[in-house]
Amino acid sequence: MLRLSPFLPVCLLPVLLTACGEPSSSADDPRTRPPLIRSAEVQPAPDQSRDFTGIVAARFQSDLGFRVSGKVLERLVDQGQSVRRGQPLMKLDMADLTLQARAAQESVNAAAARARQTADDERRYRSLVSTGAVSVSSYSQSRAAADSARADLSAAQAQARVALNASQYAVLSADSDGVIVDTLAEPGQVVSAGQTVVRLARAGQREARVSLPETLRPQPGSVATASLYGSQHTGEARLREL
Repeated sequence: MLRLSPFLPVCLLPVLLTACGEPSSSADDPRTRPPLIRSAEVQPAPDQSRDFTGIVAARFQSDLGFRVSGKVLERLVDQGQSVRRGQPLMKLDMADLTLQARAAQESVNAAAARARQTADDERRYRSLVSTGAVSVSSYSQSRAAADSARADLSAAQAQARVALNASQYAVLSADSDGVIVDTLAEPGQVVSAGQTVVRLARAGQREARVSLPETLRPQPGSVATASLYGSQHTGEARLREL
């Protein structure tokens, strides 16, 4: 005979309730959801430009000075003046230079006279040594004196050419076309050889010197747009040196 336990339905009820109350997690699992695909159109970002100011100057600049020392006699140009190649810029007092050139020429005349005398003595001794009228040693001395006199004449002539050139260096001329940037000497001032008395900006290429922040380091050869202050015209500028 079958006997039913009165506790069986009570024990099965929690199991059934648990099974019925458990939610289905497969629909909410993100791993089972279809993948999302988002599309976007790629567009170039707008160009970012920064403006900087600079100074336009001549690419090449000459510091001119006299090749000799002296007192400035005349200044022939002013700052900002345009000049041509070979144009006189400044003059020195030529009094001392002229005296030096004259003294050098007198030295040449004296050396030439001595050279002629020793040459005549050498020829006379040469004719006498063959007859035994003078000794060979005396002839050798006369020949050495003639050679020394000729050397002294050559040296004096060279010194005279130097003095003549120095007198021509009293006029300072422009070595190229350009604009006078600055004059550094005035009439009456004594200047030394090589001292800068005129600063000349050469005509031709121009360049702009621009101060950039330390964080900005463009590569040499980079191209930018440049415009002059107060002008609507623009042009291409290429970085030469950083």
